[in-house]
Amino acid sequence: MQQYIIQIDFVDCPGLGYEIFKVTDKNNINKIAMEVIPKHGMVIQFQCAGEEQVHSLVADLRKIENITAVEFRTQMPYQEKEIELRTILNSVSEGVLAIDKDGIISHINEFACKLLHCRLDKAIGVKVEALVGEDSPVLATLQSGNEYRLKEWTVKRKGRALQFLSSSVPVKNDQEQIIGAVSTIQDFQQIEKVILRADKLQRLTFADIVQQSQPMAQLIAAARAVARHSSTILLRGESGTGKELFATAIHEASARCRKPFIPINCAALTETLLESELFGYEEGAFTGAAKGGKKGLFEQANGGTLFLDEIGDVSPRLQVRLLRVLQDGTVRRVGGTKAVAVDVRVIAATHRNLEQMIQSGEFREDLYYRLNVIPLTILPLRERKEDIPLLAQHLIRKICNRINKAEVYLAKESVELLVAQKWPGNVRQLENTLERLINLIDSTEIRPEHLWAWTDITDNVAAKTIGNISRKPQTLQVEIPLTGEWPRLKDIVASVEKEVITRVLKKYPSSRLAGQVLGVSNTTILNKIHEYKI
Repeated sequence: MQQYIIQIDFVDCPGLGYEIFKVTDKNNINKIAMEVIPKHGMVIQFQCAGEEQVHSLVADLRKIENITAVEFRTQMPYQEKEIELRTILNSVSEGVLAIDKDGIISHINEFACKLLHCRLDKAIGVKVEALVGEDSPVLATLQSGNEYRLKEWTVKRKGRALQFLSSSVPVKNDQEQIIGAVSTIQDFQQIEKVILRADKLQRLTFADIVQQSQPMAQLIAAARAVARHSSTILLRGESGTGKELFATAIHEASARCRKPFIPINCAALTETLLESELFGYEEGAFTGAAKGGKKGLFEQANGGTLFLDEIGDVSPRLQVRLLRVLQDGTVRRVGGTKAVAVDVRVIAATHRNLEQMIQSGEFREDLYYRLNVIPLTILPLRERKEDIPLLAQHLIRKICNRINKAEVYLAKESVELLVAQKWPGNVRQLENTLERLINLIDSTEIRPEHLWAWTDITDNVAAKTIGNISRKPQTLQVEIPLTGEWPRLKDIVASVEKEVITRVLKKYPSSRLAGQVLGVSNTTILNKIHEYKI
């Protein structure tokens, strides 16, 4: 007996199915499976003695009214759908696992089999707990109906503890009854690779440091030279000078550039959180600790660079632990007893006076000498003013691209104003000031009046002369008509006020400065300008 599959296309009408089955019975075929194609036809899988019997069946079917075509197929529609689904599942770059209402594995892709160290043919049809344990997220979803997103999960396979992040959702029928669950599985190494790849795309190099001053050129040359080795670096400088930018550029110029670069702000976390982040922890080390424990940043940065920003804010207790890592090259997780060797280059940064902190007992002297192997000091903007014009236009271009706005430009007078400022917040303050302006103005050119109106910037040169303004008597002429009624006192005062403000604005062309000269607020001057149409 041979097997065949035929597809019968027809125009649906009452009794057509009965006619088809009469013909199949007449030709003595053994029907194995049948599948209906909605509004189109049906597919029949059957057995018969040979080709002569098949051709007789097809000829009889084609004689039936309303049958439009009878064709041979190689597979049933459900088989084609299954192949299509399997191809889709295997094209996904993460594990996919599906179970039915009884917890039996109905689908699993090749990536999941690889992660769980199992064979596809051995996984389909078995209880899910036999493969992934009784506390897996997919089983929890089947039982509770709850969704889980990126839940940490550990499973033991062949004597090994495997760590994953899993997301799972329930499968429901039209009556909202749970009939199964689907889970996606990602291992930690896979996630780390994705993060590192994304981080690599965002990293900046020395070429991205915008400067034209001699001090910055010398600093970059020194940083390039020390980047080639693995000695510890301490970056010094005020807040907003670009310490993390330098740390990233140093890592990119080093032999460790293909390994992780992990930054952490030591001032942003509490002592206990910072400790667990840096050194990791063992399972059961504290309430809420993840099963299987967790790697710390020193372990995650193995072979690469760990950037410890705001190192001056680390507590004395953690300073001792950091000193141990720098001396021995080993870390011990919180709650653990085993020392793990790590190969990590440390770049630390601070805006604080560590020498003064040593004198006051706030910072360990021995840790200071371990960190201060290669000190690099980044100058504040006020000490490298020649960088400001180039840096400002670079920041404007970056901001305009980010907010999808046409690039604007600085007028010459505006550049002079920016250079004259002290910028206590350095590059960060300059960038924030420019972003505020770009959002508020419609002009393609940033002019001095924009800076005066929308920022805290002042004309320092003019401001210095305000205190020395001439106190000689000023003569004002008020015209009063010789005939007719006298003007009201209110109008005379307004006329004098308009004349005074007009004269002051000619010398100090800023509402802020004019207000300082006349002893009133910036808002008052702006209101008077509008009122008198100056």
